[in-house]
Amino acid sequence: MHRTRCEKLKDDLIGEAVLLILKDNGPINFKSLAVKLKIMASTESDVERRSALSSAVAEVEQKVKSSGGMHSDVRKNCHINSMHHLMVNTTQHKYDKKH
Repeated sequence: MHRTRCEKLKDDLIGEAVLLILKDNGPINFKSLAVKLKIMASTESDVERRSALSSAVAEVEQKVKSSGGMHSDVRKNCHINSMHHLMVNTTQHKYDKKH
């Protein structure tokens, strides 16, 4: 797949925004990412980067809209008790190493 320079720049800026959010110990989600990208765009002086930031904001906001009620649906359909056995190993094999 061939990506344009603007697409690559947009991806780099999204990564930069995520790193800034992590540095601030903020939550990583689409909403916080959109806010951080808007802040970055408002202070950016380079026209190409500002354009890529605006494009990134639009892409992330589209993700926010498309995933609107997803989290509540996931919680409703998730059966934690039936999945518990997948996360907890209650049996130990004789070949398992203990460190």
